[in-house]
Amino acid sequence: MGKFRLSSFFHSTSSSPSADAEAKKQNRQSFSALSASFRHKDAETNGAAAQASKTETSPQQSTSRMVALARSITAETEKLEAYMKANNLPMPGFDVDAPADFPHLPEDVQRSRQEIIYATKELGRLAHGPRESVRWGVWEFLDVLALTAVNHYGLAKLVPVDSTITLVELQTKTTLDPINLARLLRMAMCNGIFREPSPGVIAHTAASRVLAEDDDMKAWVGFNGEDIFRASGHVLQALQAYPEATSLTRAGFQFAFDTVDKEPMFATFGKDPERARRMGRAMASLTGGEGYEPSYFVDVEKGGYDFSDLDAAGGTFVDIGGSHGFMCVDLANRYKNMKFVVQDLQKTIDSAPKPISPDPQVAERITLLAHDFFTEQVTKDADVYFFRWIIHNYSTPYAIRILKNLIPALKPGARIIINDHCLREPGQENPWDERVMRRMDVVMLALLNAQERTEAEFRELFAAADERFVFKGVRRPKGCRMSIVEAVWQPEEVGKADEGTSAPTVAKARTPAAAAGPEATEVKPTMETPATENGAAAAASGEPKADEAK
Repeated sequence: MGKFRLSSFFHSTSSSPSADAEAKKQNRQSFSALSASFRHKDAETNGAAAQASKTETSPQQSTSRMVALARSITAETEKLEAYMKANNLPMPGFDVDAPADFPHLPEDVQRSRQEIIYATKELGRLAHGPRESVRWGVWEFLDVLALTAVNHYGLAKLVPVDSTITLVELQTKTTLDPINLARLLRMAMCNGIFREPSPGVIAHTAASRVLAEDDDMKAWVGFNGEDIFRASGHVLQALQAYPEATSLTRAGFQFAFDTVDKEPMFATFGKDPERARRMGRAMASLTGGEGYEPSYFVDVEKGGYDFSDLDAAGGTFVDIGGSHGFMCVDLANRYKNMKFVVQDLQKTIDSAPKPISPDPQVAERITLLAHDFFTEQVTKDADVYFFRWIIHNYSTPYAIRILKNLIPALKPGARIIINDHCLREPGQENPWDERVMRRMDVVMLALLNAQERTEAEFRELFAAADERFVFKGVRRPKGCRMSIVEAVWQPEEVGKADEGTSAPTVAKARTPAAAAGPEATEVKPTMETPATENGAAAAASGEPKADEAK
């Protein structure tokens, strides 16, 4: 295959207007089923809202939805409260000593809690009405602004947890002037962050106390408010300039921080250790959040992946972009015969704990190896090649390149497992999870011109990389937001439909026209955008590379 320089990919122009139009068409997300999905959303949505919708049988009963939602909220709240009281658990509240999180709940009680969340959100929209919901909904960015400012100036740590402080005294501890200090605090108070028990006196709530005591959450707010928020304000500018939205150096982030065509986000963070550490801690906060715990992949009892056969054979598991190997440590604690290789950039590997586990039997089975996944895979003939929070960091041309780099190392039957979000059709997710996952998809657009993918898009990704990848499907442990996507390298299966079914027609959603062609699969970025668990160590360990020809 001929050599291809990255600069020609990032700066190329279409040979004709028709070619340009086709490229843009292939880069856009397919919304073929969107309208129909929205029409049926109420009937398909999980939770109380969906149940309530069944009561609507005629226009004359239009108010019954509000009543049904209110009744559902009451009934499910009573169930939740009864469980909490019966088990002597502290009730949720806004007071400073209220619990920051719910305890682990039985499935039926957790379902009640979720239905309260769904129903109250929908009831609020109904009570506001469409026009007012849209009018004031767009102002939610001002809530983010206030929270970001409160977090940036460290106000939560300046307010005593067990007493109060006056605005006058608080002002002496910050560089904010009295007017801006007061206005930002009072805006945050509208969302339950701090309270003003008497005029000019500030006290903590449970939410502001989290900011004072949880440094990972403080980092999460800082990363979102100062990096993602700023990048999101430039997404339209990026899309207008480069509608294909596939380049790592032409996302909203680059327009926000004046690095267009200069470097990807991780490279920018690699030059700023404090900013990189903030992102790392932010991602640690996300990993420990509800629905993202690694146990959903490790624990078979939770619906995780069963590696019993691989363990019996003493097989090898390669965690690509695996940061400091926490997933491998968890797996090695469960499986006593498997061997593990954790691959990441050299700086990340060098900063890993030594030993990686206090258990010698675990530590001796885990190898740390420096590797750039935009180069050919160096660990040959392993049984599993694993990507967690990696593929979603890349648009299709780059993701194809990552998968193709595995091929020289693969033996027949090798498994490729991706642990990422897998988007469902609109309305098929419960409302809370759908909101979180759709937001994550837009975050990836703002930062990296990357994306969360549907099952069809994952299937197509493997097909574009090589027809010898046999797609095995997607499954998702109950209660988890992340899915387990699997393909198997079966060179002898070329031309056969996977899993004994006819090959489906795959949508071209968000797939560049060049993705299946030689140029796209020969792209090498000017920098590996290092991808460790949640990008945590990635930000701190990115190193520039020459614009190499392949």
